[in-house]
Amino acid sequence: MKVCSAGWLPIIRVVRLTQRMDVRKALKHGPIQSEVFEYKTRDVILYALGVGATVAEDLRYLYENDTNFNVLPTFIVVPGLLANTITDWPGIQFDLSKILHGEHFIEMFAPLPTDGKLISDVKVIDILDKGSGALILSDVTTYDAISNQKIARQQFSAFQLGAGNFGGSRKSENEVPSLAPPRRPPDACIEQKTTTEQAALYRLGSGDVNPLHIDADFAQMAGFERPILHGLCSLGFSVRHILQAFANNDAKLFGAVKARFSSPVIPGQTLCTQMWREGNRIHFETLVKENGMKAISNAYLDLETSQVPLSMISSVGACIDEISPSKL
Repeated sequence: MKVCSAGWLPIIRVVRLTQRMDVRKALKHGPIQSEVFEYKTRDVILYALGVGATVAEDLRYLYENDTNFNVLPTFIVVPGLLANTITDWPGIQFDLSKILHGEHFIEMFAPLPTDGKLISDVKVIDILDKGSGALILSDVTTYDAISNQKIARQQFSAFQLGAGNFGGSRKSENEVPSLAPPRRPPDACIEQKTTTEQAALYRLGSGDVNPLHIDADFAQMAGFERPILHGLCSLGFSVRHILQAFANNDAKLFGAVKARFSSPVIPGQTLCTQMWREGNRIHFETLVKENGMKAISNAYLDLETSQVPLSMISSVGACIDEISPSKL
């Protein structure tokens, strides 16, 4: 099952919905193992550039000879997306033109090596009946292909419009919940302008080559005025901002992240990541400065340790003050 990483976005291929969801059949199937995903140092650097890493702030993710050279934890979405490409899952009839990537969860169990071979297991864990559509939850667990060490778990929440009303449950204990941020001003906010070529660069670093993000004619066919940024690209920006603000930019302190994709971003717009700290959990929302819309909402990132001292917090501005309240 392949879902588009921009949240709410249609995919090229169309498989018409011909049957109702057969939840029991779908849940009995799998897990299915992916092919081996091999990557090199160049790949992790290209990915980092795709999510806005800069030489000034993020040299450790861009220069292989840097003393602290490391991999951004959100790079794990690359093998995750490649593994999660099953379109003929028993019990599910997909219409991929109506699939929306609603939410995403990542939990890391070990840091990603700077180059390596990974393999993933994919399993549909639940299908929820939301009336207007079906919410398909799939888990992707990734391992080191050589040592078999568990590296990460991801959960994809894919909403298929028009596939509901099949008599299923509306909630699942297997779904990783999203959480609203505290009702107070954010503790920190980092603002960063994307480039007009951001989606073009990200599609090379991530392998998500959906033409919706680069082809103006295709974007208009999908209902957008112009190509839009990948939702997982915006998430990559946000995770970098949080690591800069609360973890001394150390990827090893990343534990988990959960995010909901709420509205599109146009390449060239400015992302403002608002952050609220509660112990080792950083709640966050990502707004588009130019229109005040929430690109990512009800999100949080868990750091590996609650011992991250306040002295590690960077000096960051309250960029939300620069967004007109009338736009929020």
